[in-house]
Amino acid sequence: MTEWRSMHKIVLISMLAILTLGSSQSVGWAPDPRPSNESASQIESRGVQAMRAKQWEKAADIWRLLIDQRPKSFVGHYNLAAAQSQLGELKDAEQSLKRAVALGFTDRRQLLRDPDLDRLRDTDYFTKLMTQWDAMIQTRRNIDLARMNELVKYKRMEHRTLDDFRLEIVSAHDPVSTDQAVEELELITDWILREVMLGLEATDGAGGSEDSAWVMVGLPERRGFAKWALETFGPSVRGSISSVGGAYEHQQRRLVAQDLGATLRHEYVHVLHWRDMSRMGQEHAPWIQEGLASVVEDFDVVGGRLVPVPSWRTNMVKRLHRVRKLPAIETIAQMDLPTFTNRRPLARYAQSRTILMWLLEQRKLAEFYLEYCKSFSKDPTGLFALQQTLGLEMDEINKRYRAWVADLEEVAETGSDLDATLGISVENGTGDGVVITELTPEARRRSGLRLGSIITGVNKRATRDLHELIRVLGDYEAGDTVQVRWRRGTIHGENSVELVAR
Repeated sequence: MTEWRSMHKIVLISMLAILTLGSSQSVGWAPDPRPSNESASQIESRGVQAMRAKQWEKAADIWRLLIDQRPKSFVGHYNLAAAQSQLGELKDAEQSLKRAVALGFTDRRQLLRDPDLDRLRDTDYFTKLMTQWDAMIQTRRNIDLARMNELVKYKRMEHRTLDDFRLEIVSAHDPVSTDQAVEELELITDWILREVMLGLEATDGAGGSEDSAWVMVGLPERRGFAKWALETFGPSVRGSISSVGGAYEHQQRRLVAQDLGATLRHEYVHVLHWRDMSRMGQEHAPWIQEGLASVVEDFDVVGGRLVPVPSWRTNMVKRLHRVRKLPAIETIAQMDLPTFTNRRPLARYAQSRTILMWLLEQRKLAEFYLEYCKSFSKDPTGLFALQQTLGLEMDEINKRYRAWVADLEEVAETGSDLDATLGISVENGTGDGVVITELTPEARRRSGLRLGSIITGVNKRATRDLHELIRVLGDYEAGDTVQVRWRRGTIHGENSVELVAR
């Protein structure tokens, strides 16, 4: 059963002639009556239900409704192909699948294992599609890269190709900042393969298989990001774009981030996780997807390796525990995606992060993930896997988890939490650090910093935003000397700065 979620718009493009030649044959049908305000997600939900019930004609009608509403998304076309294949309408199924591929469908594994396509797989078209797959992937890569170049569109645009990870990175940041971001992505990949997704390394590696689609990573400047946010989320986001960090759009294999810090790290884990889920034909519970992505938002580098650390998110969980409002693990594990993301999402993300950090500290995270993937069909919530991994019942698991939360280190979260500061005023910058907005003549002499400079790190620890800078400074005392990494335009430097009492 195929259940593609349709979330974002996809622009219609032309693919290889072999995949796109021909027009859809006309098929008589009468659409189901539906409320005029029925959303695409509601239509899709009805289509999924019809497919599960093996009501193929009804399902085909519903997928046509979805195509009417979202003609440039491959979701409706792919599922229509599946329904038509089940009905034996193979010529129509070919045309629908051609359209899906032309609109960006690139999951070869799904094509090969979807039981609804069994009849279509016996056709000459399907055989030809498989033989041309590598060429199609390269064509899609070139088209998607051109689209990303157009989105970022900056006079000093940087481009990096990571062949091992099948990533194309297009950045409006300067060369040094872009290279630093790439180094962090490599650290995150190493951590994921070493601490979590052991099966991913044993099969395809972080880049996926050779026939996997390339992922485009866009790091635009503010104007380009605002354009993307409006196209992706619609007019409702206007006026609050600064609160949108970015997103990984899996259907388009596209990651766009406004900053080189927490957002880029978070969304990049989604890239790796989706590759692993696609490999297994699974879609993991929201708390596991968002928990894994949140773990790497804040980290230090020890011995050349990434080490997740407590952050403002763990502070939030400590506060919830302190006032006895921290939900049981069962509550968050059983939440569907709308509940997880729409009702107190900050608290949901924070708790998910701490649960997985707790497992990581016990060296149980990889074992849990492997058990979860193995038992996914039995229990997609992850609760069974958690009990199997720890050898405990949920009451005892909650008890031990809460005790760990109570003992967690509380980190500096605001300037008033600090004992020592740089003695200057700063605010969030353009994505690669915090900008100096005010400093006295004494502070300038003491630090060697200048108004408008961007602070990108302290003692080789990245400080991409205020949260990160405050967390890092919280480890030092007045009188300590730290190495401050800064940027002015495209010039990068480092100064020794003595910290002063707040």
